[in-house]
Amino acid sequence: MRPAQDFFTATGSLPARAWLCGARIPHALREPRGAGPCALLLQDGRIAAIEEVPRGDAPTYELRGATVLSAFVDVHTHLDKGDLLAVGLPVGETLMQAVAIARGDLPSWTTGEIRQRMQFALRTAFAWGSRAVNTHVDWPDVGMPLALPVIESLRESWRDRIDLHFTALADTALLANTARAAEIATGLRRAGGRLGLFVYPGIRDEDLRMAFRLAAQEELVLDLHVDEHLWPPVTHLSRVAQLTREWGLAGRVICSHACVLQVLPPSDCERTLEQLAAAGVGLVSLPYSNLYLQDSGVSPRAGGHRATPRQRGVLPVHEARAMGIPVAFGSDNHRDPFFPAGDLDPLQLLALAALAAQLDDPVEQWSDAVCTVPAQMLQLAWDGVLRPGAPADLVIHPGRNSAEVMSRTATGRRVLRAGQPLAASEAALPDFRELDGLGRCPAEERSLA
Repeated sequence: MRPAQDFFTATGSLPARAWLCGARIPHALREPRGAGPCALLLQDGRIAAIEEVPRGDAPTYELRGATVLSAFVDVHTHLDKGDLLAVGLPVGETLMQAVAIARGDLPSWTTGEIRQRMQFALRTAFAWGSRAVNTHVDWPDVGMPLALPVIESLRESWRDRIDLHFTALADTALLANTARAAEIATGLRRAGGRLGLFVYPGIRDEDLRMAFRLAAQEELVLDLHVDEHLWPPVTHLSRVAQLTREWGLAGRVICSHACVLQVLPPSDCERTLEQLAAAGVGLVSLPYSNLYLQDSGVSPRAGGHRATPRQRGVLPVHEARAMGIPVAFGSDNHRDPFFPAGDLDPLQLLALAALAAQLDDPVEQWSDAVCTVPAQMLQLAWDGVLRPGAPADLVIHPGRNSAEVMSRTATGRRVLRAGQPLAASEAALPDFRELDGLGRCPAEERSLA
């Protein structure tokens, strides 16, 4: 056996066949299941073996207890709106105010600007270690979104780096027009997209039913922004569960946000979760935007400025998972009117979720929520479990446990694709100054023009 090299100080590419020893793989990501350090044999871009100790004479790289994760899957983003703050848009103080700001700006978008913002986002996600991203796309009342051809082009150019998926984000009222509803559904099926809707208080039940009918007819996945509010008298989750059973769509319906669950009486929350579990509906928690926008408002005592929120919008992930509901975390919005930060980093997202939802030992117990569960929701060919034969698409962090990883999520991280470290140009995060060239003046200047 050759002397082991330190993995984190090694430079250049790795041999086509090499051992990574002293690795710690979270229980939920490792097959066969095991505890304690292990060694991974990487060969020709795949994991050839997982053993307690390395065997044979292949070069060995020492991880010294570092955490090994499968490459991330970000199941819920909005890349078409990402980095709109860079063009001068303000941040909304409430969800509906943010919606109004974004929709009001939509006529100013160009395909060139959308491409530049989305390219910046994909480069960022890739550098952090994501292998697949699903973006929601605002759907217009008439025709197709300006962003759709950009997404189709980027999906092809990024094919070997990020598997780019897209989901329509349409107003349920569009489905009241039968011809328009059919046009949206058939267009999504042909383009390989998913049907998404903004399910808000006051929607018509017949429009929601139409969504399920279309999903069943066109064999689409339904991905719903549902109950993104804190008004207990209004909830659509039970109806979604009922329609899922009625149309036989178990495993093909995802509910994102579901903030109202947090403020339902405990018995109502439990009953709703039981209905979702029985129907085979998955849940996606979105801590960034929901923590920022839920229970938002102003306080007269604070001089008309922001009031400190008393209720938070994170859905009850512990209770949901205990009932067998698939639970994933998603980045949602980044640097746009809905949230003034975010960087499409699922590990940073997991750290926030750990704080917001009190996740004990989040790397060991919850890393599947940013690796394997979202991969299953997107129906990817690889579920993200690290087993012999799986792709060697890895995120390796020097932290040896949740405390170390969550304390310094960005420090020392190495991303491997097909068993090789990213090139320096790919591992480097893009500079925000690149967005200075978007070609639009700040909003206040446009209003004076």
